[in-house]
Amino acid sequence: MHGWEPTVKSFRPATFMSTVRWRLTGQLGALSTYGYITKSRRIALGLEKSHANDAFCIAGGSEQTRGIQIRIEQVRRNNRCLRKFYDAQYVDRRTGEFVSAQTLNCGRRTRNKNKNGENLRVYRGERVSKGRYQLRTQRYPYQPGDVVLYDNKRYAVQGTQNHGAYVRLRTLSKPVRADRLKPLRYGKGLRIV
Repeated sequence: MHGWEPTVKSFRPATFMSTVRWRLTGQLGALSTYGYITKSRRIALGLEKSHANDAFCIAGGSEQTRGIQIRIEQVRRNNRCLRKFYDAQYVDRRTGEFVSAQTLNCGRRTRNKNKNGENLRVYRGERVSKGRYQLRTQRYPYQPGDVVLYDNKRYAVQGTQNHGAYVRLRTLSKPVRADRLKPLRYGKGLRIV
């Protein structure tokens, strides 16, 4: 791309992308394809729509044996949401149960529009607790997505309870004491799903 400088008139995102595309395919000697070709190949092979199946069709696959598909997701190492909101609790006059204020709302989401639903605010009884923000100031050793060893079995951590003393595991119904767990792998960064 020597000698090409963007100007105000020539720099439009759609034009720029197609220019780069054709220049890359020309310099690399690659072939380009289109979505309708990939879709027709996928339908002819009887494959469902997925990223891996589309890549297989673009590569010219037909009856080759395919490898195992691995899905990798990226999880941030630090949770940047440190402030949590706990909604106010009211007594529902219809049932007598404690429900959140959002459950018994007035049916309006924004002030410049008509109501989106029924006004349930009339069923609010006595307020049991008021809404509050809570700031998280401590990070516990076990985070959601970590893999731990408990009773010689592998489990994934769902979350922590009681200031990190107990850990909830995904397939167990009751929380487990944190000191009975042995960490195997932390679930932050790149994680194979």
